Formats: sequence, structure tokens, C-alpha cells
Amino acid sequence: MAKYFYIARDISGSKKEGIIDGDSTSKVISLLRNQNLYPVEIKLIGEKGLDEIITKEEKISKKGRVLLGELAIFSRQLAVMLDAGVPIIDAISDLKEQTSNRYFAYILENIKKDIQTGKSFSSAISKYPKIFSPLYVALVKSGEESGNLVGVMSELSSYIEDQIILLRKLRQALSYPTVIFIFFIGVISFVFLFLIPKFQSIFSSFGAKLPGLTLFIFKISGLFLKFLPIFIFFLFFLGVFLYFYKNTKIGRKQIDTVKLKFPFLGKLMLKISLARFSSSLATLLAGGISITNALEIVAKVSGNVIIENIINKVKKGIIEGRVLNEELKKHKIFPSILIRMVRVGEETGKLEEMLLRVSRFFKDEVDATINILTTIIEPILIIGLGIVVGIVVLAIYLPIFKLAGTLR
Repeated sequence: MAKYFYIARDISGSKKEGIIDGDSTSKVISLLRNQNLYPVEIKLIGEKGLDEIITKEEKISKKGRVLLGELAIFSRQLAVMLDAGVPIIDAISDLKEQTSNRYFAYILENIKKDIQTGKSFSSAISKYPKIFSPLYVALVKSGEESGNLVGVMSELSSYIEDQIILLRKLRQALSYPTVIFIFFIGVISFVFLFLIPKFQSIFSSFGAKLPGLTLFIFKISGLFLKFLPIFIFFLFFLGVFLYFYKNTKIGRKQIDTVKLKFPFLGKLMLKISLARFSSSLATLLAGGISITNALEIVAKVSGNVIIENIINKVKKGIIEGRVLNEELKKHKIFPSILIRMVRVGEETGKLEEMLLRVSRFFKDEVDATINILTTIIEPILIIGLGIVVGIVVLAIYLPIFKLAGTLR
């Protein structure tokens, strides 16, 4: 008797798949229909096993990524379904059918199978750290232990949505100046690589003595053309070097230090990190995680090794018996408003509420900083572009005026 892999649908239309023994394809069809299943696909499993029959499309589904937005929707919908009394296996199965992301559907199918074998939801999702962060797993585990998984999933979806907004603001702060800067580089490159060499050849044909400004601009254009391949190679080499260097312990530390000290953008990134720190810590504490475990998780998801090391130092102080606001005060990275709000929260027993308030404050600060950045950078780049183009135009027109005067 051979083994067959089947894909079928039940009376409600839900997709089912598995392995069944049978003498022939027709016998398998008959067995499936006796189980009220309607075959969609049946394949004989060869000696290599099930992997032999996995289609190219199914192999592709094992690779991919899950966006934060998809994770937020999944968390919100799972919370709603669990609150309505739907068993978690059925809820995950339904959400798997709804998602258009084949990779996420593949992950959800594996999670469902793990739960069916007796594993907890938190244990099943912990196998995919690139999708479900340590914070996500810890909160789910806390929800399972406290019997409040519905509330935790709702809290998680709100938390992820807040993180999406923060990331969108960061992209907004970086994208607009980047577009203007690329346009600036494009115009300058066109002028010095194409426009000026053409005028240089035209002026050379006249044999006239050119003004000093024109000669200076032609010299820069010549250097531009001469060293452009070297400059492109240097940029490529620098990019490759930084890509591998940032994955080393020393490299990551130095790069993260530069990020925080970078003019204007460094302050913005710090405010985003502080907003994330406050909201993450508040979410974990509200989910019933102890302060030391919460700080350990927040350190892992901070995204910056400098901030991660500082949070770990704060955690060490808490373990030694000191209070949170005293430990935060030791590090300049935490502003006085955060320390003050944490102290009030500890004294009144409302630490989660105070952390959420200060998180909203930093989010407002992020908005204000982005507005200032876009207000400052735009005119600087536009004025810079105007000055360069103006000098080039003047350098080109000076010989023309001189030649016109000579002809008269």
C-alpha cells in the first residue's frame, strides 16, 4: 500500500492537507469522500518523502518577510476571534487562509501544527524571532499564564501600531531631505560631467584667453571626470566595508555611537528610542512582566547597542535593590522629564501610566523635530544648489561676454 499526499476541502470550504495510505488514486479519493473531504490535489509520495512533492510555489513560500503592519493586523484579528470564543487553532487556521503573504501563511501553518502537538502559543511563535520579537513572545507567555491572552493580544496590536507610526515618522524625516539631496547631486553631476565639458570644447576652438573663474570651473570638471571611477569604486568599497563592519561587535558599537551623535538626526533617533523605551516598558509592565525581565526584553529590542548596554546597567542596579528613577539618573541619555515621571510613577504606584504619558511626550517631540529638520534642510539645499548653478552660469557667460566685446 502506497502513501499519498492530498490537499482537500471540507464541507465548509476549509483547506485540509495530509498523508493517507491507499492502493490507488481512485481508492484515496473514495477514502477522502468517506471523510466528507473533497480532493483538490493528490500526489504519490516517492522514496524521497514529502519534500519530493512540494511544488516550486510552496518552496518559495518558505522564504520571505512579514511586515509590521501584517503582524499588527494578525494580532488585532486574533484578539477579536479569541474574544468571540473561537479556539486558537481555528483562529490561526482562518487567519492563515486570509493572509495574502504566502510566507506568513506558511509560518502560521507551522505554528498551528505545533499547537496541535501540545505546545503553547508562546512556545510555537518563539521559533520565529525575526517575526515575533522577544517582547511579543514574553507578553503572549504572560497572557497565557494569567489567562488574559485576549487583552495581551489587543495590547500588542496597539503597541505594534504605535511602532509603525514611529518608523513612518523616521522615514518621513529621512526621505524628504534624501530626495532633495539626490536631486542636488544629480544636477551638479549633469553640470560638471556633461554641460561644462561641452562649453570647454567650444571655448577652446576660439583660442581666446578665458577668465579665471571659468578656468577654475573647467579644472573642477576635469577633476570630476578624472576621479569619478575612483570615487564610485571608493563608495562601493565603503558600503561593503560598513555592511560587514556593522555586524562586528566593535563596528556595531561605533556605528550606533555615531548615529546618536550625528547632527540633528542623532537627536531625532534618540527621541524615537526614548519613545520606544517608554512604551515598550509600559506595555511589558502592564502585561505582568517583572521590572527586571521587562528591562532585559526592552534592551534586546532597543535597536541600538549603546542604549542596550545602558538599559542592562539599569537592570543590574534594579537587581541590586535600587529604584528605577535613581538608576536612570546615572545616565545622561535619559532626560530629566523621563526621570521625573518615572519617580512619580514609582511613588504613586502608577508607573505604567507615567511611562505611557512620557512616551506620548517624546512622540510629540519627534513630530516637532521632523518639522524643524524639513524646515531647515530644504532651504539649505535649495540655496546651495542655487549658488553652485549661479557660479557655473556666470563662469560660462563671462567668456561669451568677453568674446562679444572682442568682436565689436
